Amino acid sequence: MLAELAGREFRFAVPGIPPVRLPRDRQSLDNIWKTISHPPAGHAEAAWHPAVWTALTLPTTCIPLTPTQGADRAFASVATVDLPNRTPVLAIVKVSFAAMKSRFAPPVVATASATVVSGVDEMAEQLEELFVQALPQARSAAQRSSNKAIWLGGGSTVAAIDVTWRTRIEAMGAAMGLRIEIVEDPARHVRDVEANLGRATPPAYMLMWRSMSRGAERLVDTFCRICLDGAVVQFDEANFHDALVEARLALIEHGRAEPPINGGGGRRPPVAGEERFYIKTGGSKAGDRLVEVADCGHEQWGGDARRKAPRALMGVQRLEGVSPESLFRCAKCSKHRWRARF
Repeated sequence: MLAELAGREFRFAVPGIPPVRLPRDRQSLDNIWKTISHPPAGHAEAAWHPAVWTALTLPTTCIPLTPTQGADRAFASVATVDLPNRTPVLAIVKVSFAAMKSRFAPPVVATASATVVSGVDEMAEQLEELFVQALPQARSAAQRSSNKAIWLGGGSTVAAIDVTWRTRIEAMGAAMGLRIEIVEDPARHVRDVEANLGRATPPAYMLMWRSMSRGAERLVDTFCRICLDGAVVQFDEANFHDALVEARLALIEHGRAEPPINGGGGRRPPVAGEERFYIKTGGSKAGDRLVEVADCGHEQWGGDARRKAPRALMGVQRLEGVSPESLFRCAKCSKHRWRARF
């Protein structure tokens, strides 16, 4: 099996970053596997081994990392793995290479490590850490196709506690598929923010750190008026790291990590009189990206919102191939949930 890894090439979806190769000699491959194949206490080997092996041989994505001292290049191989009779896991293998003595010298692995997690919030934390460790070019590429969001709150007082606080917010957003614009001291920039909300594509989310946004509360009303298809996430923790956790959990609750019901095969077209339920996972001028979910059971749908939510309507049309007769938004559900009647 280790022969499959000999000279394996890992490519990156980042312009200008060349691929990397594992060594070909058997002893180096043995050393890599010995280093990453032993799970920490509390992890079962039966689940650990196939997850780590999949990350090495069938990665979902490969991320170039900023090498640490003494290393020349580093990368992470990442895979989501479905294991028999278990919840899916996220497996990450990190490998760094020593500086090459010449361009023709074989690669020499300096360090290797593996991580396997199963909880959605744990997966998000690991992806955030990869974003922080990634090369700047990779961070930019990851955000290029993400949906826009706006974060209100923060400034010099937060920077005094954590100089990387802005990167941490961007990492949290990237793990959720969001490109977050950060507005420091928003009370001083209310008019500018209001003007920007009315230009170009409005953000999909407004993230308001309330303890750091006093005096800017009217921006919530402005956002809801301009961005009917958007969602407001508010959190109150005074400590930055606690606020970041609260924001992450709120985005998970809003469906940023909720899997679709109909994954895989083709969709069955809706029939007359059928109702289907959706949550928004992103959007653009071409329409929201929706996934089908179950009925929330709140029974607070209000009136037909097709005219007030054109992007949601376009999202249903794009997903199902037909236009619904009516579209309702749950007034109570925190996940921006829609009910379409065909």
